[in-house]
Amino acid sequence: MNITTRFTEEMVSLAKSYCDNPDEAAAPEGGGSFAEYAMISLHGLRIFLDETYKMTIDRLEVMRPILEIIGLEPDDLPHPSTLNKWLDR
Repeated sequence: MNITTRFTEEMVSLAKSYCDNPDEAAAPEGGGSFAEYAMISLHGLRIFLDETYKMTIDRLEVMRPILEIIGLEPDDLPHPSTLNKWLDR
C-alpha cells in the first residue's frame, strides 16, 4: 500500500467521523451536492499532494484506487471551482 492510499483511507475515515451523514453517497444524485466527507477528503488530498485544485482533479482522474476509497468515479469528480467554492462557504 502506498502512502497516498493510506493517507486517503485515514482522511475518509476521519471525515466520515466528523460528518452528520457518513453513509451519504459521495457523488451528487439527481442534482444534489457532494457528500461532506468526499469534499473534505478531496481538500485533504489537495493539501497532501501540494497541488492546485485543477491539478488534483486531473491527477485523481487516473487514480481509480484512490477514487474508490472516497466513493467516486472519474466522471463524478467535481470541477475545481466547486472545491474552491465549497471551502469558502
